[in-house]
Amino acid sequence: MVEKVLAGKVAIVTGSGKLAGIGAATAIALAEQGANVAVHYSSSAGPAQEVVAKITSLGVKAVAVQADASATDFGTKIVEATLKAFSTTTIDIIVNCAGKAAMHQGVANVPVEAWAEVYIINVRAPFLVIQAGLPHMKEGGRVINVGSVITRFGHEWLAVYGASKGALEAMTVSIAPELAAKGITINAVAPGPISTDMSMKGSPIYDKLMNNAPIKREGTPREIAESIRFLAQPGSGYITGQIMAVDGGIHTP
Repeated sequence: MVEKVLAGKVAIVTGSGKLAGIGAATAIALAEQGANVAVHYSSSAGPAQEVVAKITSLGVKAVAVQADASATDFGTKIVEATLKAFSTTTIDIIVNCAGKAAMHQGVANVPVEAWAEVYIINVRAPFLVIQAGLPHMKEGGRVINVGSVITRFGHEWLAVYGASKGALEAMTVSIAPELAAKGITINAVAPGPISTDMSMKGSPIYDKLMNNAPIKREGTPREIAESIRFLAQPGSGYITGQIMAVDGGIHTP
């Protein structure tokens, strides 16, 4: 029997409540290697239970956890629910996949409230999960945030969204030394256009990205999940503070 490298580990994956998304693909990929997974969702209770059912069919444990990413208790609510559900005091893996998309056609069309709305979910919420989870993480722990190709490639319609993901990636790098001292790694995966229900296919954004992509297609949620799982595994212990582009080569100069 092939050893499952994440057997017995406890993972939190935010934004994993829909089977077609990157978060669910990640939760399933971690479960395939033996991890017990907390499936976070905001409002999709039914779809989240479908993800839980898929995970438990693999012979591991899973729980659906509802939490509002815009709330100040976002992190503590998820962490406490995870510890209780799995009767543990340890969190081994945190994947921050929950996010908010925002598109504005030009500077003049960005409402002032968009900055707070997007940053609270795309930057503060991941930080709150890390902050709440860190006291329960031990040496060998893993944190993976989900950034975006837009932070390096840019698009005029994605100023707010791109800035928020850039902040998340900067936070990843900034936290790395503190976590390294505890034997914990933190990295980010930066996807290109992915075939989910948030696909940009058919938009000027997608066209611009494809014009600069050696691989002329959208990526799949599973391809992003495989990259996240790689960073979550024990063999990735010498990688931290890195932004891994998984974008078909779009970021290449």
